[in-house]
Order: sequence, then structure tokens, then C-alpha cells
Amino acid sequence: MTPNDNRLAAIFHHGAADASSALAKWLGRPATLSVERLETLPIEEAAAVMGSSETLICGCAMRIDGAIGGLLLLAADDDAGLSLADTLLERPSGTSTSWGDLERSAVVETANIVGCAYLNAICAALDSAGADGILPSPPVFLRDFPESVMEAVLMEQPVLSDIVLLARTEFRIDGTPIGCGLVFLPDAAGVAALLPTARDPGDST
Repeated sequence: MTPNDNRLAAIFHHGAADASSALAKWLGRPATLSVERLETLPIEEAAAVMGSSETLICGCAMRIDGAIGGLLLLAADDDAGLSLADTLLERPSGTSTSWGDLERSAVVETANIVGCAYLNAICAALDSAGADGILPSPPVFLRDFPESVMEAVLMEQPVLSDIVLLARTEFRIDGTPIGCGLVFLPDAAGVAALLPTARDPGDST
């Protein structure tokens, strides 16, 4: 692992720790997030890592403006997303079988808390570089097949770099594990700030 990789991992682990504290306070019960693996990928591979092309996924996308820009997407397969909604709403797992307003609202609010915690960690890491804040938009709920979700995300923010940061993340709420992916699609300024020595992911030299 390079010093650049270590710095990025520290930012995301810091974000996960802050998100854990914020979620536990909001829910009033034990909640933790842990980053199981952090990957840098070409943007064209982003849809494939979120699931099978024939499997519905749900996600909450948050646009980012300010010192750096881009998009933050918290995504999970449909069953995991509904399981998360049940856990957040203190229901037995399997209660939710479709996405109603209550289920969407619970997941969107969670994405807002998690996304802001990660963005605060990024802001803190960029202070020495003269960052003047990162401004998130309210999360937008998406549900479709992976390629369609990515297409919708890229239409929302077309000026992005060709690099995607994927943090494979595990939620534990009251000890119940729920897997999801946190996908960060930075603009060129974000890549320069977070990955100052980054190469094109397809470059093997």
C-alpha cells in the first residue's frame, strides 16, 4: 500500500467512525459502519461492482459542490436495502416487501447522515490544502438495475473524472449486518486533492 493509499484509507475509516457515532445518536441504539475494502476503479466498471445486471439495486445519490465536486452514492441490492429499512424502522426483517414513503424516507435520512460524515472527513483531510468546504445536496432515492442507476447518476453530474472510489461497507445496527457500497465519483479537482499521484486505473505500467 502506498502512502497515497494509506491517506485515502484513513479518510474513509475516519468517515465511517464519524458516521457510526452520528447514526447511533440518531437511532438511539448501537450502530456501526466499517469499511471492509477500498478500491479505485475506472468509471466504466462502477455499475458492475454494484451487482448483477439483472438484479435490482437501490441507492441514494448526493451531489457535491464546493472545494471539490462529484457524487456520493450509497447503494445496496434491493433485498439488503429493504432489510436496512426494516432495521431502521425497528421491524422484523422481511416486513418490508416494497418501497413505500416510510421505507424511502428512513433510508434517505440514513444516507444523508452517512454521506455528511464522510464529506466532513474529506473536508478535514483537505484543510491543509486550503479547502473552503464541501456542500452536499439532499440525497435522491434511486431504484433500478445497476447500469440504469449509474446512467441516472452520470446524467445528474456529467463532468466527472474517469476514476471511481468504492468503499465496500458493512452496517451493523443492533448487531444485524447489512452490506452495501459507498461509491464516490469525484470531479477532476477531487481526484487531484485526494489522489494527487493517481494513475489511470487501466494503466498497468
